[in-house]
Parts: sequence; C-alpha cells; structure tokens
Amino acid sequence: MLSKRNALETAVDLWGIHQRDEMPRLNRIDEALKVAPPKLERREFIGVPGRHRYGGEFKPTVAIPDDAPPIMWELARKAQTNYLPLLVRVFRQALRVEGYITSAPPEQNPWRWWQANRMDGRQVGLHDAALKYGAAYLSVLPGDEGPAARAFTPRKLAALYQDPEMDEWPMYTVHVDGSSQHLVLTDEEAEYRFGIEDAAAVSGIAGLPSLSRQLGSSALTFIEARRHDVGVCPVVRYRDSLLLEGEEQYGIVEPLMVIQERIDETSFGQLVAQYFAAFKQRAVIGWVPESEAEELKAGASRIWYLDVDKNEVDIKELTETDLTRYIDSGKSARRDFASIGQIPAGDLGVDSISNISDATLAGLDKAKNARAGEIALSLGESHEQTQRLFARIAGDVEAATDWTSEVRWAEREARTWAGQIDGLVKLVQSEILARDTAVDMVPGLTDQQVERARADARKARAAATVAALRPPAAASAVVSPDAGGDAVFG
Repeated sequence: MLSKRNALETAVDLWGIHQRDEMPRLNRIDEALKVAPPKLERREFIGVPGRHRYGGEFKPTVAIPDDAPPIMWELARKAQTNYLPLLVRVFRQALRVEGYITSAPPEQNPWRWWQANRMDGRQVGLHDAALKYGAAYLSVLPGDEGPAARAFTPRKLAALYQDPEMDEWPMYTVHVDGSSQHLVLTDEEAEYRFGIEDAAAVSGIAGLPSLSRQLGSSALTFIEARRHDVGVCPVVRYRDSLLLEGEEQYGIVEPLMVIQERIDETSFGQLVAQYFAAFKQRAVIGWVPESEAEELKAGASRIWYLDVDKNEVDIKELTETDLTRYIDSGKSARRDFASIGQIPAGDLGVDSISNISDATLAGLDKAKNARAGEIALSLGESHEQTQRLFARIAGDVEAATDWTSEVRWAEREARTWAGQIDGLVKLVQSEILARDTAVDMVPGLTDQQVERARADARKARAAATVAALRPPAAASAVVSPDAGGDAVFG
C-alpha cells in the first residue's frame, strides 16, 4: 500500500492535471449541450449604473454585444436550435444491453450481479457519458452483499494508464465523492480518502478539487485507507471507440459543435430578418407627422390621404426581405450535421417522409445503425470486462477468465418481429440452428425471460418423454345389453 504522503501527492497531482488539461474540453462540451432557458435574466452592468445586460448565464452561440437591446437577446435565445442533445439521444436509444451470453449455469452467471446493481437502468448513464465525452467509468468494489458498482462521468473521475491503449486496468484513479466531499484515490490494493478540515471553505462538489489544486496537499487531510484486495485497480473505462492512441477521447458531440454554431447563426439571421424586415414597409418623403398620435396612425393597413402638394410628397414602398435563402441555408447546415453525425436527415426535419415501409426505414437508418454497431463493439468490450470483474470480486475464477462470453444487445434495425421469428423457425427446422440457441436470438427477450422459456421447454419435453414411455391404458369393459351379460372389450 502507498504511504499517506505518497497517496496524497498522487491524488492531488492526478486531479490537478485532469482539471488543467481535460476539464476545459469537458466544460465546452457541456456548454454546447445546453438548451436555451425559458426566459432571460436582466442584470446591471458592473460599474455602469443604470445600464443593464440581458441573458444572465445564457451564452448564445451567436455573437451578441453585452449592451445589445433586449429584443436581440430574445431573438438569440429563440434562435438556439440545438440538435446536439438529439444526436446523443438517437445513439443512446440504439444501445441497450439485454443479456450476457455464457456457458456458465445460471447460478454462476455474473449477470446476476449486473441485475443486483440495477445496471439495466444505469447503463443509460454510462452510454450517455461515453457518447458525450468519449469516455465513462464504472468502479466495482466488494460490498456487503457482493460486487457493488458505481458509475462516473469523466468530469468526476480521472484515470491514469501506463499504456492508455493496451492496458485493461488503470494504475490509479481519483474521483470526487459528492456525498462526503472526499477526494478518493484508488489503486490495485486500496482506496485512500482525503478531506478538508474546514468544510465550510468548500462550496459544492466542485469546490473540493478546485481548492485542492489551488492550495495543494496542505489543504487536504488523510482520512482512511480501505483495502479491497481485488488485485487490480477495479475501474472499467467505457469508450465510444477504441482508438490507436487511447488518450484521444472525442465522443460524438465535439466534431459537430461547429456545424451546430452554423445552424444557430442561420436561425438567428432568419429571425432578425423576419422580425425587422419580413414585411413591406413604406417611406414618406416630404411629410412629417405633427404628433405621436398621428405617427401611430400610419400603420401597415393605412390608406394615405395627404392634404399637401403632391409634387412635394413622395410615398415609396420597400420590398420585404426574402427568407428563402435563410431557409435553404438552414437546410444545408442540417444536412451537413446529419451526414457527419450519421443520422437520418428526417430526424432533423430535413426531407422528412411518412407512411414508409419497414424495409425503406431500415435503408434510411443504415448509416446510423452502422455507426451504432461500431460504438457497440467498443462499449461491449467494456461491459464484458465488467462482467469478468463482477466474477473476480465474487470469487468465481472460471467466470473471471471467461474470454468467450459476450453481451447481447437489443435489436437496432427496423425489422418486423414476425419476420425474425419466421426466420428462426426455418433455421431450427432445417437443423442449422439448435432450438436452445434460437431462443437466445428472439428479439426483445431478456436473459431472465430466455431462461424461463428454456425451463418451460425442458418441462414440456420431460412431460412428453414420460407420456411416451407410459404403457397404454388398460381397455375398459363394456357390457352390451344384447349380450346377455357377456363382457365386450371396447
């Protein structure tokens, strides 16, 4: 185990490097994923009495001067048409683990620890973080009732690998424990916890790492070290893609942030033109209203009657701004977004169609499904590593070294359930596929449902076998009324 001093210095250094090098990128992604607020705040300029700015914490992607009139801020807010959260949601919904295919009997299948840790629901957060940031983490430690898992975004956990690409396990991880406001270092032997003596100096969860970096190890106090004896640093890294240089973590959001800015700029320009110039305007040369009331009467529907020399007054009509180019430019930007993001353009409101067949829908989703399948390959390796870690902590050596097992993903492609079942039945009938194997491939069934189906099938086959081996029932004697009491066997 590390000494108190070495553990403290390692934790502070690792977290400080993470805050310096990685957090700015993560903060930019978070900012890009925000949606416009329902209303804007009005705040007074610092040092400029009587002057105000609008927006508050709202930061539009378009350039708006701080002292811009309120209407410009309001148009900037309405112009925010953020497709980045939709992008994440489209791929997140296409990634759902339904089971774990292994030769181990149900009582030894590490999948039970997946269920015990409610990972059916928590996998959504793991996939979400991996898609957004390029990485997510799952810590698994021995608990009172077996392996206990806890998920982290890269905003809350930093990991150090000797070889970022080849190493399965990190050397060290450090994370912020929000419940206790502790800075926690983990290695292959133990967890080391550090806190701040003056808890009042910490404002929120983010205060601890900030303070530890500013003041160094002197701000933190060693609390305890807890041995876990797993033999590895028990943290699994989830990545949206397995890159040749493991430290490169992009996710699916960052490459599209610039195109999202184009969409917002076009939308803003369209709204400004629509608000100020999308209607015919009239200009009167040689006449000035005598009062504000007279000026207000000069509305869009007014018929002008001027009791002045017509040679001295000229009334002109200004043509409204054509919004077609703005609309076309917006469509072009969204098509680029859909192309680079590999999602159907119809999901962004471009070239939307309706009343289409399953086959056509599958064709439209081909690029999305291909990319989702690629992401699933990477995430699947991490899920399988998690299953082996569950088994390792539970003391099941055989399952912990089972490299042939794999997770089973939910069906992504638009195919009819009846068609898939018909295909499986034909494969079983032609003896290409075993019946028990076909049950695993039935779309929509969880591992628990598959096991119940197999158990029911075994019972049915056993009952059929017993019935086949049972001797024929003895014939019953029937007395014919015409036979004088002689027995006739029917």
